Amino acid sequence: MLNRYRNGTATREEIAFLESWFDAADPAEDFITAENEARYEDLKATLKSKIDAEIANADTSRPVVKRMLIRRWAAAAAIAAVIGTGILFFVRQHPSSSQRHLTAYATGAPTLRLADGTVIALDSSADGQIASQQGVVISKEKDGTLLYKTTSTANGNAGQENVLSTPAGMKFKIMLPDGSTVWLNAASKLKYPATFSTTNRTVKLEGEAWFDIAPAANQPFIVQSGQQSVLVLGTEFNVNAYPEEGLSKTTLIQGSVKVSNNSGSVVIQPGQQAICNGNTNNTIRTISADTEKETAWINNLFSFKNDNLPSVMREISRWYNIQVKYRGQIPDERFYGEISRNSKLSDVLKILEINGITFEINDNVITVTNKN
Repeated sequence: MLNRYRNGTATREEIAFLESWFDAADPAEDFITAENEARYEDLKATLKSKIDAEIANADTSRPVVKRMLIRRWAAAAAIAAVIGTGILFFVRQHPSSSQRHLTAYATGAPTLRLADGTVIALDSSADGQIASQQGVVISKEKDGTLLYKTTSTANGNAGQENVLSTPAGMKFKIMLPDGSTVWLNAASKLKYPATFSTTNRTVKLEGEAWFDIAPAANQPFIVQSGQQSVLVLGTEFNVNAYPEEGLSKTTLIQGSVKVSNNSGSVVIQPGQQAICNGNTNNTIRTISADTEKETAWINNLFSFKNDNLPSVMREISRWYNIQVKYRGQIPDERFYGEISRNSKLSDVLKILEINGITFEINDNVITVTNKN
């Protein structure tokens, strides 16, 4: 790509990609030289040593400097990834309405379980109406969205529970009977009634989901996940409540929500995150949120910003349906950057290996070793 850029044969997309990340790097230094660009291992070592040295010397009390270092490391990693693997790293895209392109790593089918126990495999079902219950028509749109639409004969019964489940490696979009939209992340479950009651709209989440709630002042929307509940009227927010994470995170994009559990409650504002940690007396704390990072999965991206290796590998394992084991001490590394979820697992691991970590793959088990 670099050669094509220099000789004028690069595509418009390649030019924009390279220039955007060269701009993010320190303009006083030329990370990519004619001498090192052909030797990927030398380039990795050079990039990592330069960035590690800057991070070590940074004044962490200056958040602006810290953000610049994050961008610089991201730029270096992106360029290294392009040279080493040829994949597009740090590519942003808008949320796709189509789900047929999001199943490359799915190891099973997304399923809908109706109240009567019927299970429908959504990947193989034809577009159009797939079921009906109590005056509610359930259909699969051409873009893959699962759509609930009430009719004039709808008979509300909140006890008629439906369950939407996603496998590893796939996300799924559903429009609930009240018009609310939910994106369900990989390895997640959403339980909800075919029609909501007249007093509230309650759903249960295991895993992660992004919600865009249709306003209804007299019918609050409630998301129950683990030991917490989130009360909203009309807003956009993300809930991450995977059991293996040991905590639940509610990130507010717009509007206002109230997060509660048995230890109390907090009201958060846009740009804030409520964290319910079961390991610390189930207390709720509020922090400023990186909303782009928390919702990157909707844009089909992994986003890492000061994430440790176990956290990174848990997210990767859910997407690629792999088990992760560690040989010896877990490497104390922090990761920054974004990777397309359309990338091959081998390409993702090669990017992570920039930090001196090796991965051994045996069937669906990855063994992680720190070679430093």
